[in-house]
Parts: sequence; C-alpha cells; structure tokens
Amino acid sequence: MARIRSIKPEFPQSESMGNVSRDARLTFLELWTIADDEGRLRGNSRMLASLLFPYDDDAPALIDGWLDELEREHCIVRYKNGGQSYIEICNWLIHQKIDKPSKSKIPSFSNSREDSRNVVAGKDQGKDQGVDQGKDQGGDLLAGQKQPDPAPEIFAYWQKLMDSPKSVFDDKRKKLIRKSLENYSPADLCKAIRGCSKSPFNMGKNDRKTKYNGLGLILRDAEHIDHFIELDGGDAKPADESVDEMNARIAAEFLSDGGSDDNTIDMEPA
Repeated sequence: MARIRSIKPEFPQSESMGNVSRDARLTFLELWTIADDEGRLRGNSRMLASLLFPYDDDAPALIDGWLDELEREHCIVRYKNGGQSYIEICNWLIHQKIDKPSKSKIPSFSNSREDSRNVVAGKDQGKDQGVDQGKDQGGDLLAGQKQPDPAPEIFAYWQKLMDSPKSVFDDKRKKLIRKSLENYSPADLCKAIRGCSKSPFNMGKNDRKTKYNGLGLILRDAEHIDHFIELDGGDAKPADESVDEMNARIAAEFLSDGGSDDNTIDMEPA
C-alpha cells in the first residue's frame, strides 16, 4: 500500500543525492511511498519497475542500475530472506517522522543471515554496501567491506527530537552510541530516543521541572534502552511500578551515580 511521506527541503542539496543520477533520485523518493513504517519493502526489480514507473517501458531494464547507485551511496541495502528479495532504506527514521508506526511484516536486514546485495544480483563482493554496523547485524557476512557509521545520524536524530541544536557530538557521545550499536540496531536506538521524547516526565513535566532526555540516560545500558523502546510503542507498564515511577527511579539512579555531567545528560528548565 502506498503511503504519504515527507521530503525535507535540504534533500536536493544532499551530497549522496548529488552522486547519483536524476532517475536514481526519483527512484529513492518513490521507494519511500511503498516502504512500510520501518522502511522495508519487497525488492524484486521487475515488480518495482511496474509499481514505480508504470508508464516507462525502459524501467524494467534500467531500475537495477538505479538501485545500484543508491546502494553505493548507502541509501538502501538489498538482501534476501527465505528466498525472497527485500530492500531496507538506511536511516529510515532520519528521513521520516511517523506517528503510531505499524510493525513491519518484512524481516529486517539485521536479522537476515544471507548475504545482502551479492545474493540478490550476483555482483562482486568488493563493492561497498549500505548496511548497519554492530553485533549480530549481518556484518560478519560482509567482512572487509566499508560500512557507514550511523552514529552521527543517530546523534542528529536525538538533537532534532530533543530540540538541542547547541549540543556537541563529542567523543563521549560517539563512544556511547557506538557501544550501544554493539547490541542494538540504529533503528532500535532511534526508537529509544523517540520513546524518551514521548515521556512527559523525561521532557520536563516533573517535580523538578527538569528534562532528563540526554543520550547518557537513554543509552546508559540495556535496561534503559529497552525501557525507552517500549515507551515508543506505548506499552511500557511493568507489573510492579507505573511508567512514571520507573522514569523517576531511572533518573534518580542516574543522578546518584554522578550523571549530572552536561556532556552526558542535558538538564534544561522545562
């Protein structure tokens, strides 16, 4: 099912878009309209040509080339799972802000155990791939290949969602994000950030009128990441404490450990 998606005004000035053809740029935008809420879609090229370019007779012969361009720029990753071809749009949550997202029915690239682009089209294995980094994310299948660092994009997503334009992407934040990527996908970390932004307590509606929305808190450990991911889905309700009680406990624990360093957690008046 086609979906309404948004395009940022800076899209035409993107360096990655400047490195691909006009047809590839159009293909990228049209992929957004048929991707699900987690940025995944079926990847059969003939099917895509008929859906995206129904009036262009040459599209079936050319679309693989356009997808190749997008993959070289780490805009998409193509992979197989169970013999079916799929596409995952990289940094999807950076491109789109989706309210009440539906869970994808398509297996993610990070959970697929087959080679990505090379299985789909039988290309050489020396080419760069637009894939996620991290443990158990298929990186072992593409050993030795250059992989994009998602940390700056994740920081930018946090910075925008928390309205913190003066925050600096320093070494502490880089290490924190990259450590979290050892066990979580970039999409998971973006969900955790979004979950925090949905918490009134964390966004300043508390007794101290203070925002507890820093990366140092959100990505502190697996418990915190899981908690905020659940908040993004709206179902984080532990049996022994309310969401507000859990938020208060997490913040108190963090502060008791000396977590008030401005480089670790932003604490601004609400």
